[in-house]
Amino acid sequence: MLKRIKSGWQLTKKSWRVLADQPGLIKFPIVGGLVALLIAIVLIGPGLYFIDSGPTAAGVVLIAIGTYLAAFVTYYFAVGLAHNADRQMHGEAATFGEGMALASSRMSAIAGWAFVATVVMTVIRAIQERFGVAGAILGGLAGAAWGILSFLAVPVIALEGTGPFATLKRCGHLVKSRWGEQITGTIAIGGAVFLLGILPAALFIVAGVAIWATTAAGGGILIAVGVVVLIIAALIQQALSTIFGVALYRYVAGEEVVGAFTKEEMESAVRTKRGSGPAIPGTAGSTV
Repeated sequence: MLKRIKSGWQLTKKSWRVLADQPGLIKFPIVGGLVALLIAIVLIGPGLYFIDSGPTAAGVVLIAIGTYLAAFVTYYFAVGLAHNADRQMHGEAATFGEGMALASSRMSAIAGWAFVATVVMTVIRAIQERFGVAGAILGGLAGAAWGILSFLAVPVIALEGTGPFATLKRCGHLVKSRWGEQITGTIAIGGAVFLLGILPAALFIVAGVAIWATTAAGGGILIAVGVVVLIIAALIQQALSTIFGVALYRYVAGEEVVGAFTKEEMESAVRTKRGSGPAIPGTAGSTV
């Protein structure tokens, strides 16, 4: 376990190195996050109001549309980030506009995948909320399985251009042929971001609330700082996870080690099934 944690930390540092070498990569989650926030304000906010005050049907429609559009925007910018991260790890420069151009060329694939992902997550949440303890357990297991299956979806769409069902099939093929224990890297990334970003942000917010009654100005400043740090941490975590996903996809799909990652580090994130060889690149589409 200690060895796996150490390997995961190395994967986190290598992902951070890619981001540090090309700070422009952070533009993708920033712009995507702002657009998703705007969608939430315009559609999901009023939808919640209508569900509470009526008409309920209109609220449900607004929330459904807003949730789907927010998912679409998130995947749209993630695909652009994946393309540029892949170029960066191959020693090639790529501008924000080039990443967006690639994402735009995958528009229909992204739209379809966003719909599939939204439906799946909606069903999982419904199970968790409606069936008590059993639903929470079943929903948690389903969510974990979906997380493993869909982790490579963004790199697959970005680098192969497959549609939603072909992407799902391709991800399943990669997981089946080379069982990806990407949880090693994602836990390390999440843990590092938690310790360096989310935990300090939470402390700022708690301190701000605690002194609010004594000095509203000081409390407000601390809360504002905490919120800003929390947002930055979330954006960095999204970027690092996407970068790691691209590196993992390249290794799982074709035994290719990219960027500063090493074969040993990739092996620490992937366990080859006995008797199986590497996945064949381009099974569900042509690799870019």
